[in-house]
Amino acid sequence: MVKTFQIEEIIDSPSKVAILRLFTARKDFKATGRQIAKLIGYSAPSTHDSLKDLHGRNILKLDIIGKQHIYTLNDDDRVVQKIICPMFAAESNIKNEIRDFLLKEFKRTKIRRKIISLILYGSMQTETAKKGSDIDIAAVVLRATDLHSVENVFLSEIAPRFKAYFGVQMDAYIKSAVEFKERLKKNQPPVSTLMKSYSVLYGREPLEI
Repeated sequence: MVKTFQIEEIIDSPSKVAILRLFTARKDFKATGRQIAKLIGYSAPSTHDSLKDLHGRNILKLDIIGKQHIYTLNDDDRVVQKIICPMFAAESNIKNEIRDFLLKEFKRTKIRRKIISLILYGSMQTETAKKGSDIDIAAVVLRATDLHSVENVFLSEIAPRFKAYFGVQMDAYIKSAVEFKERLKKNQPPVSTLMKSYSVLYGREPLEI
């Protein structure tokens, strides 16, 4: 049987991945090859070759206006609808996936009521993560008496399942509300680092703890 679609033929170079990520991230995005090359940080020849190939495979549309070649994503294409857009949506939706995964785990392990704030920070938050980077999570526990049990659940149950699902380690910073507030007041790390860039996945803002 002849295959009409093979993913390795469409996403077979870093420049193609960058181009598709750009088009799926911006609704109704249109640009010339030169503009696209500048936005994705690849050379004009490399970008042109990738654009030509993606157009040839019906992934991109091409409009020629005067001397300008304007590219757009072909939203009507089956591969774009069923594979490319969902794939990059999953990539950009990682924060929500982390939140949903952890809240589900909190419910399963019956610790959700003990946690008043769940915060994402670090390299994923600042979008500087590299291959193999840990995902930094801060969990603030309401009562100091529950701290030890929550730590045990994170280490023995949640962290292994997190690694199995996301393929990376979770670096969990777990403190009681009292200790978290004290470190915040004294501007001590890692709370001081967290405050520079963070996303509250669940519960209270750091300044409301």
